[in-house]
This record gives sequence, C-alpha cells and structure tokens, in this order.
Amino acid sequence: MLFIKIQVPDKAESARAMAELSRRGRIDCYADDVYMVPEPALDLLRQLGIAYQELGRGGFDYAEKTLRDTLAAHAQRRPARQPGEVLSDAG
Repeated sequence: MLFIKIQVPDKAESARAMAELSRRGRIDCYADDVYMVPEPALDLLRQLGIAYQELGRGGFDYAEKTLRDTLAAHAQRRPARQPGEVLSDAG
C-alpha cells in the first residue's frame, strides 16, 4: 500500500480532514497539520473539497520511518555521565 505525507494548511480544514479520515481508517498525525494517509484517502479529501499539499510518497517503510524520525526528534536526551531525573507517581 502506498502512503502519502500531506499537509492541510488551513486549520479549520485540517481539523475536518482529521475527523473524516480517522473515521475511515488509520492516519498518522504530526505537527503543523501534517498527516500520513493511505493513497485512497486523497480521493476522500478531493470529494470533501479539502485542499492539501503533498509532501512525499512511499510504502509502509516510508510511513514507519517518518514516525520513527519524529519520535527520535522529540526524545529527551541527557548528556553522557549525567544522572537523569526519574519521575514517579509514588507518593
């Protein structure tokens, strides 16, 4: 299956797109109104009149790499040989 990375520039349309697409299948949502959707989802967006920009295309590996790269970019890293703070609910 082919996955497409898209961006919906209009905030209101982006919210509408996310609601409609998520009712019909799996989508990955990223910052700045960017989504990873299966190719058939583009037909739905066209039917709804939602404008989008295509940012990239690829198979499952492409979708997985996008998710992995995004998570890695947001991972908290501590300097080497520095103890990290451990958060706990124990109280």
